[in-house]
Amino acid sequence: MKKWVWVYIAGFIALTGADFATTILGIRAGASEFNHTLATSGGDLKTAQFLLVNAAMLAFTSFMLIWAWRNRLLVDKKYIYRPERAMFNWIYLNPFSERNVPKSAFHYLALAPGMLIFKIVASFNNSLISFGLPDLLTPIASAIFTFVQGPLAYWILIFLLFLPIWWLSLRVAAAFLRASAEQLAQPQA
Repeated sequence: MKKWVWVYIAGFIALTGADFATTILGIRAGASEFNHTLATSGGDLKTAQFLLVNAAMLAFTSFMLIWAWRNRLLVDKKYIYRPERAMFNWIYLNPFSERNVPKSAFHYLALAPGMLIFKIVASFNNSLISFGLPDLLTPIASAIFTFVQGPLAYWILIFLLFLPIWWLSLRVAAAFLRASAEQLAQPQA
């Protein structure tokens, strides 16, 4: 598992760099930062805050990935074979409680690939903007802005992105757990 944590950390750092670079390029192309917590009043990126938020996310998700891996044998089998069952049951106060570990360990295993996929989508979208090409998220954001403004619009867009990414991440985590179980079941030579 140690190898996979390092792969996750390296991927997160690389994709954060890609997100940062493509955001700067997109702003230079005339776009503005959409994330209200990271944007200046002029639409530029607050670099120090961007780095701080990403460092905190990396620390938290790495710790939780290690914790989840150590508790992987407690994950409810229904999530391993039908990961969509874990799609909407992620609201709980204490992921470490004995009652929640069978689902929370699975959720936190899925969080790592989800973060990487989210960063890939953001970097790809920013790249399209920086090259002056039609991007994927601006039409969705524009549609949301016809109904709501400000931070609520941002969080609605994040939620709409979250659903398919979370679905895919749960499938990745389930496949990883199935492969791990198969490896444990094979006799050692």
